[in-house]
Amino acid sequence: MKYLILTTLVFALVSPQSHAQNSTTSNSPHHYKVRIDAQKNRAHVEADIQLEGNQLSLFNVNPMPGFPNGQADFLENILVTNKSGETIKLINKGEGDFELASAGNQAIHLSYEVRLEHDKLNWPAGNEEVLYHTDEGIMMTGYALFLVPAEKMSGDTQVDFILPNGWLANTAMQTLQHPPTASDSTVTTSFIAHSRRELVNNAMFFGSAKSTQLQAGGIQLSIVLGKRYWPQRQLFEDLLRQQLKSYLPMFGAKPLAARYLIIINQGDTGDGGAFSGSFSQFLRADAELRTRPIWGRVLAHELLHFWNGLSLVPENDQEEWFKEGVTDYLTIVSMSQNRLISHAHVQQWLENLSRGQMVARRAQGIQESVRDAAKNKHQNWLLVYGGGSIAGLALDIELRRASADKIGLSQLMQVLYRDFALQGKKYQLKDIALAAQQLTGKDFYPLLRNLVENKQAVELSPIFAAIGLQLEQYLLLEHSLLKNPQASAIEKARFKAIFGFGFE
Repeated sequence: MKYLILTTLVFALVSPQSHAQNSTTSNSPHHYKVRIDAQKNRAHVEADIQLEGNQLSLFNVNPMPGFPNGQADFLENILVTNKSGETIKLINKGEGDFELASAGNQAIHLSYEVRLEHDKLNWPAGNEEVLYHTDEGIMMTGYALFLVPAEKMSGDTQVDFILPNGWLANTAMQTLQHPPTASDSTVTTSFIAHSRRELVNNAMFFGSAKSTQLQAGGIQLSIVLGKRYWPQRQLFEDLLRQQLKSYLPMFGAKPLAARYLIIINQGDTGDGGAFSGSFSQFLRADAELRTRPIWGRVLAHELLHFWNGLSLVPENDQEEWFKEGVTDYLTIVSMSQNRLISHAHVQQWLENLSRGQMVARRAQGIQESVRDAAKNKHQNWLLVYGGGSIAGLALDIELRRASADKIGLSQLMQVLYRDFALQGKKYQLKDIALAAQQLTGKDFYPLLRNLVENKQAVELSPIFAAIGLQLEQYLLLEHSLLKNPQASAIEKARFKAIFGFGFE
C-alpha cells in the first residue's frame, strides 16, 4: 500500500497453537542455515535441498539500472554440489534464474552469500518490500534471501538463523527452537516453513526490540516495537484490536495463514507491502491520537490484506482494483464504524475519490481502464486504488439498492471468501459479478464493467446522491460534497448503515 508514513515497529502474529507444536528438530526435506555476520552487512547461506527439476530461482526480482538481475545481483559465490560432493556447474539465465548443467531431481548442497546492501538503492516497489537497516536491526524479505527450487518445492523447509549477539529472529514461520537466554556470541533460532510461498513470500526482521502481545478477532499477535514507539504501544494495540474484531465478521472466517509478522519502521515514503503472512510498513512520524486517521489507516489497510489479497487472491493483476481499492474502501468504512476516524475525515476521503480520479485522468493522462492500469501499478496507483475504491462504494450501494438495503459489500465479501479463499481458488471479475447476482438476483456484470473497464472518468454524482450527498466540482482540484437537501430518508439511512454515524 502506498501512503505517507513511517516508524520503527514490528508485529509478529503467532497462532495460539504454535507454542504447543514447537520442537527442536524436523524431518524436512529442505534445510537452510542463514548466518548474518557481526557487521550486519552479509548473510552466509548453506542449504541442503531435495531438488525437483534442475532450476533454482530468486523469485520476484526487480531489474534496476546498473542491476539488470535485480536482487539476484546481490548474490555472490554460489556453489552447488551433489551428494558425492562433486561441483555442479550452474548456468546463470538472468533475472534470478539459474540452471544446473546436470540431471535434475536430486539432492544438492547449495551455498552462497548475500550482500545486505539493498537499501543503497531505491527499489520500484519500495525498500520496505526488499531490505533495509535500522539502528535496531535489518528488515528483509525471503525474496531477497532465499535461492530456492524454481519448478516445485515439495514438503517442509527448516530454517536456522544464526544471529549476532543480542539479536532475535522475527518471522511468520512456525518456531521450532527458541533462542537460549544465556549471552552467547551468537544466537540460533530454528523455524519451519510449510511451503515455498511461506518461505520466500514474507518479510522478516532480525535485531533487538521490545515486544508485547495481544489477541483479537481470533488472532494472536506478538508486537515488537522499536524504541521510538514502545511508549506509544497502547495506541497501536487499541487500533489493531478494534479493526481485527471488525474484519472477522466482515469475511466470516479467519485469514488462512497461521502466523503473521508485521514490521513497521520509520521511513519517509510512508509505503508498505503485504506478503503471505506478514507486512512491512513505513510510518512517517509518531503514533499520535490526532494523526490516527493517517497512520491508523495505513495499518488497518495492510491488516485487512491478510483477508483480501493474501487469503482471497485474484487470478491476475487485472483485479488489483479489488485487492487494493476495495480494501481501502472497507478500511475507511470499518474505521468509521469503529469511530477511529471522524465524519470530516470520511467526507474528505469521499471528496478525494472525485479529485483523484480527475488528477489521474487529466493531469497524469492515464488512458487505460482501472483494470489495465494495474500493469503499471506503482505509477498508476492513484487510479488503481482510487478507481477501486469508487467501485467498492458503487458496488456497496447497488447491493443495498437491489436488496431493499438488507445486503451490502460485507455480505459479498463473505460469499467470495467462502467460495474462493477457503476453497483455495482464485477469482476473476465475472466471479465477483456472479456472487453479487446470487445475493440479490440482479446482474452486476454491466455495472462492474462500466466501473473498471471504462477508459473514461466514472460519473460520481449519482453514486454520491444514493447516500444523500451532492457533488460540486470546479476545475481540477475543487471538489466538494454537500448535504443534498432533497435526500430521501432511505438515502440518509443508507449513509448511516455504511459509515456507522448519522447523516449530517
